[in-house]
Amino acid sequence: MPRGKSVCSSNDIRGKSPRLKRALVLSKGLSKNAMLVLLISLMATLSPSVSAQIKPVIDANAWVLMEINSGSVVASQNAEVALPPASITKLMMNYVIFDRLQSGDVKASDQVPISEYAWRAEGSRMFADVNTRIELGHLLKSTIIQSGNDASIALAEFTGGSEFAFAQLMNQEAKKMGLNQSNFVNSTGLPAEGHLMSALDIAKLAGAIIKDYPEFYTWYSEKEYSHNDITQYNRNKLLWKDNSVDGLKTGFTEAAGYCLVGTAIRDKQRWIAVVLGAKSVKSREAAVLELLNYGFNYYDTSEQLNQQGGLTSVKVYGGEVDQVLLQVKAPANVVVAKGRKADIKVILHHSPYFEAPIEVGQPMGLAQLTLDGKTLVEVPLVAISEIKSAGWWKRLVDSIKLRAKQFWED
Repeated sequence: MPRGKSVCSSNDIRGKSPRLKRALVLSKGLSKNAMLVLLISLMATLSPSVSAQIKPVIDANAWVLMEINSGSVVASQNAEVALPPASITKLMMNYVIFDRLQSGDVKASDQVPISEYAWRAEGSRMFADVNTRIELGHLLKSTIIQSGNDASIALAEFTGGSEFAFAQLMNQEAKKMGLNQSNFVNSTGLPAEGHLMSALDIAKLAGAIIKDYPEFYTWYSEKEYSHNDITQYNRNKLLWKDNSVDGLKTGFTEAAGYCLVGTAIRDKQRWIAVVLGAKSVKSREAAVLELLNYGFNYYDTSEQLNQQGGLTSVKVYGGEVDQVLLQVKAPANVVVAKGRKADIKVILHHSPYFEAPIEVGQPMGLAQLTLDGKTLVEVPLVAISEIKSAGWWKRLVDSIKLRAKQFWED
């Protein structure tokens, strides 16, 4: 084949989009460099829905990008592989303490003793003095903002009796949350055999903190923390680089590499990005920002089925009322490529009729959301009104009508 000629034949363009067909035709006879320029230009003009198929390339051991409301993962690599999480561990330690604070088992004003074991903690520290007492809330902020290992151990000992016992509380909470690739041996994330989390588990945990404990979540965006006249700064430098970023946590050990879970909110959309095992601080920050921008730039979030007054009404036999209103228990959240929200279709699956009595909240079928023939999500349909059985005469009449209907349908 002559050098510089296109390898496309006329058959190669069948089934392609009109824009791509024109580009392929124009490319015939171009040099390799000219073809490259043309292809780059074409990529720049592709619609977001097409560009969304071009996944990010991240140099890390594992990573995941998740939308918080739907839990949709739009890009990932090794997302369910259990790896050392380093100080990202403290998110689970925080979650357990948040739960105890909310239940009243502990108070932010509780005076927590600093044991010698906590005082001798390796790695990042708040420099708490041994044999002193510090307010629980102050220690908790240290673990969130400055990642103090001494504070983490002190909180674990105070709440669980020992760090090992507290790690079992962390494991119990992880099991409740369905974090199936997580196992905790300590409260700090310092290297220990069997101490592991997956990127997907971390994203789910981050989402749970944001949703379940908004009053505490604001601490993750604070940029500095002071104790003993020593001011230390939040290790999540994305807080300074992007105003939409408001959390969450960094981590580093030799075994784990450079880790970061970051989250941002723009135009009421929130994405969570997790990167484990990056090569440097800069690369983990760049990777998380690339993932977050990818989510915001190429996807739309949509709350569906939020209509008031019911999605549909269905015939009822033998009831005081002849129609029952059906609705989903809660609106469905979905993620689609930019510009595709209007293409979402809703298909309702339910019986053509029901028989009384019917209770409020009674399961009545399914609502299926699809795009291009593929199911996005299925959510239960329930009755939003109670229908009591009618008197004997109406029940008898409706019974005759129903049997006649069934006869003719058969």
